[in-house]
Amino acid sequence: MSDEDRSGRPFWLHQIVEYLIAGVLIASAWYSPEPAVQAVLGGMIIANAALADGPAGAFHLIGRTLHKWIDVGIMLLLLFAAFQGWVDVDTTGRIALPSMSAALFVLWLNTDFGDERGD
Repeated sequence: MSDEDRSGRPFWLHQIVEYLIAGVLIASAWYSPEPAVQAVLGGMIIANAALADGPAGAFHLIGRTLHKWIDVGIMLLLLFAAFQGWVDVDTTGRIALPSMSAALFVLWLNTDFGDERGD
């Protein structure tokens, strides 16, 4: 189903929820003995939301279409980070990373990435 065929959540809500998902990852890193993976990925999610050309974006440097595909890359990175064996990730991180990937996927599926200018 294409973006035009469905009506989804507004993009500003998508961005706000991304900030919340990043907050969960950073909070899980805060209490983790090995915080690097969750903190870096949380920062990537914040950067993606802040750089996007949307109402809740801070810098408006990337378009919504690019943001949409960066989201896919971040979701895949979250899954990869949970199961990779090179960098230590504690049990909380191994639960939080795929959970936040799933939450981001559900959000991504139900978001209207178009804008009022017809993007």
